[in-house]
Amino acid sequence: MATATLERSRPRAGGPSGSAWPRRRRRGGWLLLLAPIVAFDVLFFLTPLGKLVASSFTGGAYARVLADPLVTRSLVNTLTIALTSTVVTVVLGYVIALVLWRSGTVMRVILFAVVLLPFWTGILVKNFAWAVLLQDNGLVNDFLQNIGLTDAPIGLLHNRFAVIVGMVHCLLPYAVFPIFSSLTAIDGRLALAARSLGAGEVSVFRRITLPLSTPGISAAGLLVFIISTGFFITPVVMGGPGDMMIANEIDYYARQLTDFSGAAALAVILTVLVSVIAAVYQRVLKAGGHHETL
Repeated sequence: MATATLERSRPRAGGPSGSAWPRRRRRGGWLLLLAPIVAFDVLFFLTPLGKLVASSFTGGAYARVLADPLVTRSLVNTLTIALTSTVVTVVLGYVIALVLWRSGTVMRVILFAVVLLPFWTGILVKNFAWAVLLQDNGLVNDFLQNIGLTDAPIGLLHNRFAVIVGMVHCLLPYAVFPIFSSLTAIDGRLALAARSLGAGEVSVFRRITLPLSTPGISAAGLLVFIISTGFFITPVVMGGPGDMMIANEIDYYARQLTDFSGAAALAVILTVLVSVIAAVYQRVLKAGGHHETL
C-alpha cells in the first residue's frame, strides 16, 4: 500500500512538475546568456544603422546622389574591382589551401605563418610596401628591365592593377581558411579508393577533391566579395582618379561636401546592393548544389 501511494505521488514525465520545467529553465538560462549580446547589438549596431537609414531619407538624398555621374562610376568601379579581386583571391587561396592540405607538419606551420602575415601588419603599411615595389624605380620594374623584358619602366602603380594587387594581398587569408577547412573535411579514403580503381591525379581532383571542397569555395567567395566592397585606403594609395570606389565617394560626401544625408544614402545603397548580390549568390549555389555528382 505504501509503495503504491509513493508511486502515485511521483511526478509524471512531461507533466507540469516533470521534464517540461527543466526545459523551460534551460531555455530561460539561454535567453539570459544571450541578453548581453542582443543588448550590445541593439545599442551599438541596430541603433546607429537605424539612424543612418533615417538620415538617408532627408532632403531628397537618394535622388541627389543617383543623379551624380561620379556615384554611378564609383558603383561600377566597386562591383568590377570587387568581383575581379574575389576571383583572383579565391583562385590563389585555393592553390595555397591545397598546398597546405598536402604539406607536412613543419611546412604547414611555415605556410600558415606566411598566410597570416597580412593580419599582423596594418593595411596602410601593406599598401605603402606594395607602392615601393610597384613604382617606376621599384624592385619589380628593376627586375623586369634587368632580365630584358622591358626597356623602360611599366606603369604598375596608381591604376586598377595596383588596387587589385593590394586588395588580394589583404583578402587572401579570408579565402584560404574556409577552403582549407573544407579540404580537411574530405575523407582521404575516397582518393585512395579512386586511385585503386585506376583514376589519375587529375581525375581524383576533378571528381573528388574539387566537388567536395565547393562549400569552402562558395563561402570564401562570398566573404571576400563582401569585404572587398568596403575598401577605402587601398584605392587612395594605389589607385588612380578613375579607380575610386564607393567608400571613397561616401568619404567625399561626408567630409568635403558635408552632405551627411547623401553619404548615408550611399551607404544604404551599397548595403542593399551587396545584400541582394549575396542573397542571389546563395540562392544560385543552393539550387545548383542538388546537381553535384562525383
